[in-house]
Amino acid sequence: MKAIYIDCSAGLSGSALLGALVELGAKPELLVEKIKSIVTIPFQLTFRKRNINGATATATVLKVEAGQEPVPVAAMFKSINTKVFFGDELEDRLHSLFDKFILAQSKVFNLPVAEVVMPEAEILRMIIIATGFFTALEQLGIERINASPLPVGSQLSTHNLAPLLMELARGAAVKQYGGTDVPITPLGVALLTCRADEFGLLPEMTLSETGYGASGEDRQDNPRVRILYGTGRDGETPLGQSETITVVETAIDDMNPEFFPFLVDRLLAGGAVDAFLIPIYMKKSRPAHLLTALCNRSRLEDVLSIIFNETTTLGVRVRDDERRILHRYFFMTSTLYGEVAVKAGCLAEGGAPVQYAPEFEDCKKLALQHAVPIKKVYAAAQRAAHEYIHKCGKKPE
Repeated sequence: MKAIYIDCSAGLSGSALLGALVELGAKPELLVEKIKSIVTIPFQLTFRKRNINGATATATVLKVEAGQEPVPVAAMFKSINTKVFFGDELEDRLHSLFDKFILAQSKVFNLPVAEVVMPEAEILRMIIIATGFFTALEQLGIERINASPLPVGSQLSTHNLAPLLMELARGAAVKQYGGTDVPITPLGVALLTCRADEFGLLPEMTLSETGYGASGEDRQDNPRVRILYGTGRDGETPLGQSETITVVETAIDDMNPEFFPFLVDRLLAGGAVDAFLIPIYMKKSRPAHLLTALCNRSRLEDVLSIIFNETTTLGVRVRDDERRILHRYFFMTSTLYGEVAVKAGCLAEGGAPVQYAPEFEDCKKLALQHAVPIKKVYAAAQRAAHEYIHKCGKKPE
């Protein structure tokens, strides 16, 4: 399966995406030929190598002979669509892109859809770049697109496009950008969110080529895109469910260990999906504990607040890891002592469980209630779960 991974951590624009695909092997003359079948107004589309901060990238240079007068976007796109034949798939792609763009502008600027306007030249630039992007993907035979999280600036008011960028990015994974002014453009965000199959870390692939793209504008914060092109795993069903998890770690050597159970409880209640401690030795052979907390990126600040307030640490390490988890669900099973919830895990959603375990708290409650050893309640729940699962052969309804 031919696949690409779009790394937009250093910026994102439609021109940069197209430039990177040309560097990977898309034929410029075929792209121009396709675009000319759609856009009748004269334009000049070229690609050239340029150096940006010591790195070489393929820049997309586009000149359009059109006016700057604002015109209704929906009406102009409809007018072009009625005059030419895009091709079924390309037409669907362009419709999806312009619908997304128009609805986002309508919402952000509080305008009726029919009153969303843009300069005529800018609309034509969008059509040209988008047509080139979709056609280049088809030329290269790309079957799957993964992308890094979109970089988001730390200040909402850095430029008036920020609300539009956020609206266009809905449904995509986003990540804090180190600076304030993020070199991303609305068209770049719209193209990526319309076409990417998944956002996250780089998936396993056999790398064939790497393409670097940039826009044709001469400016210091020129958006740069890196696209990794290769072969992904074909015909294999991924085991379990893949997700990105944020890992927070710190080594502690000067804290009363009696506080650790309270700390873990606070972390689990405050946003961590897991938290644990491992005995370690630090420099000078000092005994210590490595505290690790796992959380979704959206709960990172909550977890950090607990760690800094409840421990003696002066700093933590934060990183994003990919993890595979079984598809999980709960079901109830009946025992001699009462009902016990059982957690089960499957390799594929809806498949037969490969792991299952009674919930400890339910077993504890019934053991106390009946004055029996907890291992008897646990064993009874295991037997009942085993019989039920093997009778059904799949996830219980």
